[in-house]
Amino acid sequence: MANPVTTKTSNTTPQIRVLGGIRVPFYYGWIVIGVVFLAEFTTSGMGGSTIPIFFPSLTKELGWSLTSLLAALTAQSIAGMATAPLVGLLLDKYGAKPVMLFGAISAGIGLILLIWVQEVWQFWILYAIIGALGLNELGRLSGPVVVSKWFIRLRGRAMAIATSGTSVGSMIMAPTIGFLIATIGWRYSFGALGIILMVIMIPPVLLFMKREPEDLGLAPDGDNLVRASDEEGVARSRSQDPETNWTLKEAIRTRTLWILVAALNLAGLAAGALIYLLVPYLSDHGMSTQDASFVFTLMWAGFGISRFIWGFLVERVPVRYCLAAAFLARASGPLILVIVPYPINIVPFLLTYGVFGGSFQLLQSVAFADYFGRRFMGSIQGTIRPLLTLPQLVGPLFLGWLVDLTGAFTYAFIIAGVTGLAASSIALLATPPTKTPSSPSSKLAETETT
Repeated sequence: MANPVTTKTSNTTPQIRVLGGIRVPFYYGWIVIGVVFLAEFTTSGMGGSTIPIFFPSLTKELGWSLTSLLAALTAQSIAGMATAPLVGLLLDKYGAKPVMLFGAISAGIGLILLIWVQEVWQFWILYAIIGALGLNELGRLSGPVVVSKWFIRLRGRAMAIATSGTSVGSMIMAPTIGFLIATIGWRYSFGALGIILMVIMIPPVLLFMKREPEDLGLAPDGDNLVRASDEEGVARSRSQDPETNWTLKEAIRTRTLWILVAALNLAGLAAGALIYLLVPYLSDHGMSTQDASFVFTLMWAGFGISRFIWGFLVERVPVRYCLAAAFLARASGPLILVIVPYPINIVPFLLTYGVFGGSFQLLQSVAFADYFGRRFMGSIQGTIRPLLTLPQLVGPLFLGWLVDLTGAFTYAFIIAGVTGLAASSIALLATPPTKTPSSPSSKLAETETT
């Protein structure tokens, strides 16, 4: 790529040359958001949230229990916890391009290898590899970090657009997977997903992904532009960062970080319960796989709407209030499925859990970026990710075991709802951290930033 050309005034649209000559007459960060959107699309739609659609076929053909299938999620969580700190450090040091490229290749190959799985332990290992070496690098961890580095003032709407890829991916791929399973069988469906994932992700990551705006002579949000060819100018752009940037060591010493971790862990149990148990719940009530996939699609459509609602609100309302309200809405979902009779409960469930509660990832990412800055977000997110993975580690396995034990979903949904209510209350305590600009740690952060 040729040296980027930008104007020095914020009143003129920056002109960035890409692909050897094509001029981009707008802030390049929006192209980066497009790549992250695709990453979220594939992460959710081809390797993450849509996997439960395969569960009825795996149970029918191979005789695996719901508990054993959900154990794959636990295996993936353990592997993800082990790799997340390293991924975060690599994001801060080398940028997103090599990390996301490695993730796309790993996830794609892992999905293809599922064609030949015969034993449940093989499914566990491959699904763990897909998550830890693929999805974490491709979108789960990389996506929020990239958005946080490119946007500050417009972070809410940018994060909404980027993370809406998870909703769009699940909406499109859920019925697609249902159709593929019915047409070519579950084995070749896994292989098809692996090929599609690599075709969608590898070219845009190679061509368009950039580390941070300063590398193109830009500032976050496209403001206060400087010449990228001038190294001194790039350093000056970085030094003018309007955020207070916390190092990893500083962040883990704050009360705010641990309050967020506690609230997000409790909310995660409520979040995961329905994502992974909805299709089995609907199937248990006699709904076909394709019809259940359609309801699953509607849920993710609600998530997409929710992200834009909260994406704009979080730019105007303190993030802790947004977290509390969203957690309350998400906790209502499983409780509605218990209190309201089937199938009447489907509509209010989709409204509460989907439309108003589907902002978990967005608000989590915005909260950490707003409170701790963007410069070391990879290291911070990567280090705390294992802690935030705990609900995924024990939640689906425990709730799946509870369903198998009781023969019903009632107790699992009640536990998910109650923990979500607790998360809503705790989130209100997550006030912004403060530090003295003249403190030694602050000077260290400034030195590392520039």
